[in-house]
Amino acid sequence: MPYDLREPYMSQSADDLQQADSAGGKQGRRRWIALAVMLAAMAMDLLDVAIVNLALPAIRAETGASPAALTWIVASYPLTFGVFLVLGGRLGDRFGRKRMFMLGVLGFTLASVLCGLAPSAGPLIVGRVLQGVFAAIMTPQILSVIQINFTPAERPKAYAAFGAVQGVATVGGPVLGGVLIDADLFGLAWRPIFLINVPIGLVTIIAAAVLLAESRAEGARQFDITGVALLGLPLFLLLFPLIHGAEAGWGPTSALMLLAVAPLFALFLWHQHRRDRAGHAALVPPRLFRQRGFTGGVLTGMVFFAGVVGFLMVFALTMQVGLGFTARSVGMMLIPYSIGIAAASGMAFPLVPRLGRSLIALGAVVKGSGMAILLATFLAVDAITWWHPLPGLLVCGIGMGLVAPTIADVALARVQSSDAGAASGGLITSGQIGGATGVALISSVFFGVLALSTAGVTEAGPGEFTHAFLWALAFEILVMAVAAVLTLVLPRTASADTSSDTAH
Repeated sequence: MPYDLREPYMSQSADDLQQADSAGGKQGRRRWIALAVMLAAMAMDLLDVAIVNLALPAIRAETGASPAALTWIVASYPLTFGVFLVLGGRLGDRFGRKRMFMLGVLGFTLASVLCGLAPSAGPLIVGRVLQGVFAAIMTPQILSVIQINFTPAERPKAYAAFGAVQGVATVGGPVLGGVLIDADLFGLAWRPIFLINVPIGLVTIIAAAVLLAESRAEGARQFDITGVALLGLPLFLLLFPLIHGAEAGWGPTSALMLLAVAPLFALFLWHQHRRDRAGHAALVPPRLFRQRGFTGGVLTGMVFFAGVVGFLMVFALTMQVGLGFTARSVGMMLIPYSIGIAAASGMAFPLVPRLGRSLIALGAVVKGSGMAILLATFLAVDAITWWHPLPGLLVCGIGMGLVAPTIADVALARVQSSDAGAASGGLITSGQIGGATGVALISSVFFGVLALSTAGVTEAGPGEFTHAFLWALAFEILVMAVAAVLTLVLPRTASADTSSDTAH
């Protein structure tokens, strides 16, 4: 999901910044170089996210990771990223964005070392959790610095650079990951996908120390640590039985965990209302949920992005473990998916003001259609070759590209400017949490079907993996259908008119 944590803070006047850049002075050049440094850190994060799915078969082969452990390796990152994201933005406001950016990069780099040196799945999962936490500290500072250090006329160029890095990482990540894994550098197998972050992180920290200027928000910002805990706990209690249920059985412990989710989430909402009434900062101000666009965006985003990360996980496992393709081959297969995202995103932007929620609904339908093409292909073809999945993946990418840049515009168009940062943070958090939950659900379907067919994932053959993948695809199609229906909650367009925007 595109990051959009724009905060209305300016540490320098727009006139000063414009004069510096138009004069070609050091200040103007320094700001653009500083942006490049921060975008390098973002690329490190995005490449890591794009690559990890391809590494799962190699991780499984070396560490003997169980299906549940493989799922946690993927799901733990978006879960912790989503839970800590808003807090990360608040930390930058309070203690300084440069300081928190450097802390985020340092923490992410050290967590990558832990991942790269992990002797088993347990430490690797811990490393992924820490990567999510420190990425949540690092990422908001990038967008805040863009908003602070660039004039309104310059920001489109800055955000274009931000989007370009996202696009390159999306396209190049799977290819780079496949090459690194198959190259087996120094006999390290999958570990270089994490260890490559070390030199990038160290260079970024040094450059940030020299180039970035410190900035803070005016006035002290409060932290809602209790809110973070009350949000994280029910999510963990939801994901744990979903991930371990197929492997350990759906016993009374799983049932109790699931029964506790709703009361704990209600407690979180009560806590947010209580803080808001007392005049304290909440993770997501409850008044935002009275905005139809924001509520619809949260619901639609959670469901849609639930069908994104999990799909890439089961696709990588099926193609590599089940059908015997190399990581590099699977990375190359995903290029049409990435191209579809990039092309459709570019086409979607000018259509958002006119089509609004219809474009999001269309994207969900198109993505579901891509899944249906893949399902039909795997049903019809006895011996899948490298090119058979390409048409379905291209269509899936187009659907993703229609939704990803559109949903934020439609959901946030009618939000007051004073709430823009909190609303965009809440929207991104919901998408990340939806992604983590989707990984748990889809892996539960995939590994559950696999367990019914065989004694376990390590003994399954091509037929069993294909059968499990087909069930996962059917579930994904259902998810996309639900997402398309939920777009009816959104306002019709991204107009700033608020006359009919109250949620009922």
